[in-house]
Amino acid sequence: MKLKHLAIIIVWVIIFIGDGAVLPALTGLPSGFGIMVLLSAMVVVFGVQRWVIGLGIILAGLTELMVGTYFGTVIGAWLAIVWTWHFLNNFFNIKTINENSSFVALVPCTLFGLGLFGLGEGVLWVISRLVYEPGLSIVTLFDVFHSSAILSIVVIEFVMILFVFRLIYSSRNDQRLLY
Repeated sequence: MKLKHLAIIIVWVIIFIGDGAVLPALTGLPSGFGIMVLLSAMVVVFGVQRWVIGLGIILAGLTELMVGTYFGTVIGAWLAIVWTWHFLNNFFNIKTINENSSFVALVPCTLFGLGLFGLGEGVLWVISRLVYEPGLSIVTLFDVFHSSAILSIVVIEFVMILFVFRLIYSSRNDQRLLY
């Protein structure tokens, strides 16, 4: 296992504990969006590569098992995020954050990530509705997108993850620019 894989797994554990237990206990705000934020950040930061897709499937599957969500919902959302990012890169040639040495890249990457997060939540809802819960109301999905508390949590988590990934995975030349 490479160091970057281990670092992503450590970030996943921190998000899993922080978003699932610590954040709701301290603030009373809803939780459970951290994994979708992490998966969106992974594809924005590292692009569509085999190891990213594989590690994302493993983390999504582990999350499904540990949280007890329906099988395939998070994995299906992850695959939709990856395919969407792949097609966006084919049409618009979007660089990953690793190819851009500026922290200014965090702003557009955060906006792209929020779009991917929304897509992932939508796909998760569609899979849940079509396969597991035919009576699931669309109101539950709209509540996610209309809640300022949820959106602020997602933005803060996304910026923090992008910042951490940027610090961990920047090249030596970029490290000199940071200091």
